[in-house]
Amino acid sequence: MQLLPGKLFPVGGPVSEKDIVDREDFITSLQIRLGDGQSVMLAGPRRIGKTSIAYEVLRRLKEQGFYTASVDFFRLSNKREFAVSLINACLENRTGIRKTLDVLKDRAKAIAGMAKLTIKLEDLEFGFGFLHGEPDENALLDYALDLPEILATRDGRNMVVLFDEFQDASRVVSQEEIYKKMRSHFQNHKNVSYLFLGSKEGIMKALFSNRKEAFYRFAVILPIPPIPEDSWVTYITRKFAEQNIEVDSEITRGILQKTGGHPQDTMLVCSEIYYALLEAGKNTVTPKFVQLGYDRALLILAQIYDEILDELSQKSHVREVLKRIAAGNRVYSRKANPNEIKRALDYLMAKAIIEKDGRGSYRFVEPMFQEYILGEHR
Repeated sequence: MQLLPGKLFPVGGPVSEKDIVDREDFITSLQIRLGDGQSVMLAGPRRIGKTSIAYEVLRRLKEQGFYTASVDFFRLSNKREFAVSLINACLENRTGIRKTLDVLKDRAKAIAGMAKLTIKLEDLEFGFGFLHGEPDENALLDYALDLPEILATRDGRNMVVLFDEFQDASRVVSQEEIYKKMRSHFQNHKNVSYLFLGSKEGIMKALFSNRKEAFYRFAVILPIPPIPEDSWVTYITRKFAEQNIEVDSEITRGILQKTGGHPQDTMLVCSEIYYALLEAGKNTVTPKFVQLGYDRALLILAQIYDEILDELSQKSHVREVLKRIAAGNRVYSRKANPNEIKRALDYLMAKAIIEKDGRGSYRFVEPMFQEYILGEHR
């Protein structure tokens, strides 16, 4: 039976609605809350599907008639980039152009087209000349932070703004006061709700639940529900069946046991199994192909894991503690200061590498990372 080539299991970025596994109730809840004006914070490790969920919520809200905008702090490096990125994301709702400011500054554009674009934006008070030079960064940022409300009010639309990797805002703007500045603007917005995502769970929870932080109680903190195993089995079976590939439920559960149901790791392993089948001209998933796909996926993830381990090596005792957890050994050692071990554990949990599994017990958020560490020492 001939197999059809294609990207069966999406990897490497946000996925479309049809590849979001069993998140419908959660997406609907987010859509209702944000549409009703409530701001929401979601935190969790990278590569678990936060951004896919968020983009799907924005897509649905846009279909409802909402204005939407998104900014990813991970991709930004300074205050000006942040301001321009937010302004462009907001203006796209009117112009349909992703980088409106670049187009307005581009002298090569047709005069007639430029005139029409300028008319669309003339009521938005570009009052400090950033179309004709380099504006003051602080003025540009103040304008950007207020633009969602200005635009929503002028056009009679409610708006939802997504900030991804929100904990990196202080790195991008290079000042601790950025959160106070943002809160001072956002708290006056009546027609805008905000969705904050972050991969550093400890920092994100502190930003929104610590009384001393500017965003204290600004947004409701929602846990991201795990994907049930049965839902994964149904999804994986259906996806393979789309390409006339047979896989039984026992084999599928074996895949999930290896990946722990981690969203992107599961997708990656299934993708590598699929390509191994294509190369062999086979149409049945067997334990042999599961192991081959898993080994290939682990090689692909090795660069990510090496970078994490290099970063951990800079912290005292952290890498040693992680190795003990991976091997199933006691975390606390007689030779080490218990306070130092506690700090190492707190650091690993803040980085969302491990999570508590009971009194004195910890487990890896990503089982394939545990397997990679164990493989280094075999």
